[in-house]
Amino acid sequence: MAALAALITLGLSAQQIRTNYRSGKLTHISTDYEELKIGGIPSLVRVEFVGFPDATKMYLLYINMDQKEAVSAPKGVKMAVTLRNGKFVRLEQIGQSSATPRRFDNGLVRNRLKYAVETKDMEKMLKGVTAVDIVTGWNPDDYIQAKFPEDEFASLLERHCEAILKASESTVDLTATLGAYDENKSSVMISSNPVVGKGEHFIYNVILSNIYYKNTGGEDFDLAFVIGTENKYQIPYDATVRFNLRDGSLIALPNAREDTNFVYVYPSPEEIFRLATVGISSFSIDSEGTPIIADSFPEGPEDFTSALNQQLQLLMSASPR
Repeated sequence: MAALAALITLGLSAQQIRTNYRSGKLTHISTDYEELKIGGIPSLVRVEFVGFPDATKMYLLYINMDQKEAVSAPKGVKMAVTLRNGKFVRLEQIGQSSATPRRFDNGLVRNRLKYAVETKDMEKMLKGVTAVDIVTGWNPDDYIQAKFPEDEFASLLERHCEAILKASESTVDLTATLGAYDENKSSVMISSNPVVGKGEHFIYNVILSNIYYKNTGGEDFDLAFVIGTENKYQIPYDATVRFNLRDGSLIALPNAREDTNFVYVYPSPEEIFRLATVGISSFSIDSEGTPIIADSFPEGPEDFTSALNQQLQLLMSASPR
């Protein structure tokens, strides 16, 4: 990534990393989606870095466009990217588009495009993009044109590549395994098998689930953990679970189920990513101001954060979002 790193300006706002793992000798680091208008169409864009065992690498560019009509872009159609110097980069659509994408509650269809990007082409685009022409079919009228007078497209790519470069310092070797993948008419729920996380006083069986909503394209998370001890700690419904993060911040969540030695909370997507990546230094539970239990987590490969991050990486790799 040395040549690419030289093109990235330090100090840009950090883009959320969605996956950062190594599995089957392949490295996957991807950002989360960012909104961008493309030819007046509300769109979501993200970037994924893929590293291969032979040290070769490439990027994947994902573009989701919310439109009134379903578009099934075949594999092999091209997107022409006009560079600031007037030259072109042509990217090939490699995703398998559905012929009948699901219509959201707002009446729009999310049409998904996926492009393979060689490193040299990404380096060219980071220097500036003035326009894109997206071909969505084999007919003459199957294309979308968009101009970027403020270099919005290249600026987005720069933010995402910066985040990927920074995240490459902390890639996880994925060992977590999938526990369940349940799909129904309106949602997909994915759960991991429990992963053990160690604290200073207790061990924990950590279980994370992800729910994707087909009607909106949104997602939620369920986080549960069993406190491994012979002592019995009754955790009331609505008890406050406080996670102290390693950057000094606090995430406080209400317990969603009354049980013994069992905690169940609903962190937001932003909160679960912070818990798993910033890291948890300690946690405590209290009910109406009365302490119930507390523990701290010395940083290490088997701590609570590592267990949580393993599962988050697995679920994000399997999520249909």
